[in-house]
Amino acid sequence: MDWMYEARLCVLCRTRPEDERWRPFCSERCKTADLAQWADGRYRVPGEPIQPADTDADNDVLDPDS
Repeated sequence: MDWMYEARLCVLCRTRPEDERWRPFCSERCKTADLAQWADGRYRVPGEPIQPADTDADNDVLDPDS
């Protein structure tokens, strides 16, 4: 039953065990690299395509000067 107590690997680099301080990553470096990938748009959440906004609806905004 030793297999139940194996250390989990970092979800980004998969080479080092995760550190409790940076869980589920092994270090601050991997945590920051993962965040950068989200910011760059490399990760995507599946879903339905977004339809273009209705341009007429944008013209319905009240003019504060009127």
